[in-house]
Amino acid sequence: MNLKAKLKALLAEAAELQKKGAELTEEDVARVPVLTAEIADVKSKIEAQEAAEEALKSAVAADDTEHQEPQAPAGRTKARGEQPRSLGAAFVGSEAMKAFRENHPNGVSKGTPVNVEARRFATKGDSVRAVKAPLNTIDNGDTTPTRLPGIEDVTYRRPNTLLDLITVGTTDAAWLEYRQLVSITNNAAIVPEAQTTNSAANLKPVSGLQTRTADAKAHTYADGIEATTQELKDDGAMTSLIDGILTQNLRDEIERIVLSGDDADGEPNGILNTTGVLQQAFATDMVTSIRKGKTLLRETSNTIPQAILLNPEDDEAFDLLKDGNDRYLGNGPFGTGPSTAWAVPRISSAAMPKGQALMGDFRAFQLLIFEALSILAFNQHKDFAQRNLVYVRAELRALQMFRQPAKLAVIDIESGV
Repeated sequence: MNLKAKLKALLAEAAELQKKGAELTEEDVARVPVLTAEIADVKSKIEAQEAAEEALKSAVAADDTEHQEPQAPAGRTKARGEQPRSLGAAFVGSEAMKAFRENHPNGVSKGTPVNVEARRFATKGDSVRAVKAPLNTIDNGDTTPTRLPGIEDVTYRRPNTLLDLITVGTTDAAWLEYRQLVSITNNAAIVPEAQTTNSAANLKPVSGLQTRTADAKAHTYADGIEATTQELKDDGAMTSLIDGILTQNLRDEIERIVLSGDDADGEPNGILNTTGVLQQAFATDMVTSIRKGKTLLRETSNTIPQAILLNPEDDEAFDLLKDGNDRYLGNGPFGTGPSTAWAVPRISSAAMPKGQALMGDFRAFQLLIFEALSILAFNQHKDFAQRNLVYVRAELRALQMFRQPAKLAVIDIESGV
């Protein structure tokens, strides 16, 4: 049975129950909230399927995507420069929320079951949605300025975060065993023409790759917050709650795990706890140490650093560096130029330990989404149904793979660290 046929059957069942009116049995009463949730779930999946069909039509029809405006979903016009809808906007506009409002036009009374779920990004088991990336990131690894739409000579630099730099994708596997590249021995050479048929000097060279087996297991990332049923009815309140708190909390936790996750605590090992990441000891001062780390990356793994990650306090100390005449070495408080260290873009994260910096090509680290990022609002939690409260939860499952640890270097920028 396809989704539309299943929805038709569920709606028919709901119509039959509605006809019973006051003659509903206890089994019928118990079935109503379950049936409502099933209808909302099927409608949400149909919406995802239709969106996927539209995305595929656009992809097949486009013969020059580089010069064409992105296609908007059916039924609405996409304004120039418009970004994909936020997670909160997707939730309040979902079929699940529309169905909930239709079933409860005057709100819900105390004790009424509430169960609303909307998926923003689909992966395993669902149709793929036409969105850029599963975590609202910018282009993976892009640290270049972006030109303002419609303005030829003005650019701005989006504030990058760690999750904007790593590789983000999707996977159909909850567990993967993969080969992690430890080191490369480059034996490339010019090979002259063979003078004899058995000359060993003219054999083609073979570079050496040292690898080891590593595991990647999907972990669940989730956060929730209390809300009132009145907030649930208000689009603006729910959008701000989801976008302003839930999504950011989830990103902060994922960033912490990516950076410093520890398998001893039941977490996947993050970058700082992975064997093979390069180490640069403190040398003279912060600036010198960073420059030596840049050289270490180029000599060891031929890596051109994509960015350098600092704790906010260390990033501040870098901005406040002055010369002997008490002049700022960098942009100063009124400068608008790029924030760099030895021409490498600087970003900051509270999850980065103070006194250390992380430099390199962060695209060597991969975060793969296994289960879609979704928002679920329900009151089957504690005594929420009796208090007109709902629990709003954001959740996804993802696994992480670190292909080339030597593409990143931890730099001690304080003595004694």
